[in-house]
Amino acid sequence: MSQPESPVQMHPQQSAQAGWIEPPAPESEPRSSMAERTRATIIWAVVGTMLIGAAFAAMGALNRDVYGAGAFVGNYLSKLQEKDAASALRIPGVTLEESELTEAGLPAGSSNALLRNAALPELTGLALVEDVDQGDGVHSVTWSFQSNGAYGESTFLIKSTGTRFPLIPTWAFAQSPLAVVNLAVEHSTAFTTNGFRLDTRSLTGEQAPTFRNIVNVQVFTPGAYIFESTTDFVTSEPESVLVDEPTRVHEAAVVAAPTDEFVAAAQESVNAQLDACTEQKVLQPTGCPFGIVVDDRISGDPQWSFENYPEIRVEAGTESWVFPTTRGDAHLEVDVQSLTDGSITPYDADVPFSMTGSLYIMSDGTVAATLKEDGDA
Repeated sequence: MSQPESPVQMHPQQSAQAGWIEPPAPESEPRSSMAERTRATIIWAVVGTMLIGAAFAAMGALNRDVYGAGAFVGNYLSKLQEKDAASALRIPGVTLEESELTEAGLPAGSSNALLRNAALPELTGLALVEDVDQGDGVHSVTWSFQSNGAYGESTFLIKSTGTRFPLIPTWAFAQSPLAVVNLAVEHSTAFTTNGFRLDTRSLTGEQAPTFRNIVNVQVFTPGAYIFESTTDFVTSEPESVLVDEPTRVHEAAVVAAPTDEFVAAAQESVNAQLDACTEQKVLQPTGCPFGIVVDDRISGDPQWSFENYPEIRVEAGTESWVFPTTRGDAHLEVDVQSLTDGSITPYDADVPFSMTGSLYIMSDGTVAATLKEDGDA
């Protein structure tokens, strides 16, 4: 008898599909990181470009507003406004050497005595009008200003002299901002410029006083310069010159007139000269404008005197102050002896005369007079 077959244990079989383990999907993180890095790089590149552009824009603005040609001139003008002549002269292209004056079209030997703080005019209302690039590194820069109540505009030529770190431009005046005033001082050697006192003799080297003086003086552009000739003995109307153009010769003249103090001092000097004449015990005092001739013989010493001095009028002559024809009376007392009978007759009378003379203001502050008889009167 056969054994029954052992039942076969049937186990469910897993299908091939059920037994396949699907590999995990590739991770997206590397691709995402790369994209993020790319985006960051682009952003930083844009930001960097913007920063560089801003830096160049800022540099351009600085070069224009702080380091540009207009600002260069503005710095020079600010030194004048602050009355700092020494700093203004140190700016490149300002100072003119003696040999450069004629090259700039200015008179040789022009004095630099007015290039100092005390002679600088008031300067206000400074404003940049325009800055024109003329090419080849040359700029034409115009600033407006006010000086002693006058409005003006001045144009300066500036040239580029290179750069300094980091790309900051440097400049110099292509044409010096100095000018010259050709000043005529009539009837005096003393004058003032904006209140600063000078003497023409100190500028020309002349020792003897002259009555008509011409001096050339360098001045800064721009500004209103006021010239006067005013002392105790003379006075003049102020002459204002608006210096608004560099390397140009500006003209000015002051004409001094006598003050009351001068007339009084001149009269005193004339009176002293006449008194000195009366000390001569002769009928015709030497170097004096009066005298008398008699046909008879005199007895004793003539006595001259003045009861009233002739009053002079002071005027400007060709070479000095003068007083024109002035009439007066000198009193004479003397005994006259007749040549025919020997009798003596007292002479006691006024002797009329006329005179002219020259007047000089001396360095010690006195007035000297020279008198002469006016034979044409």
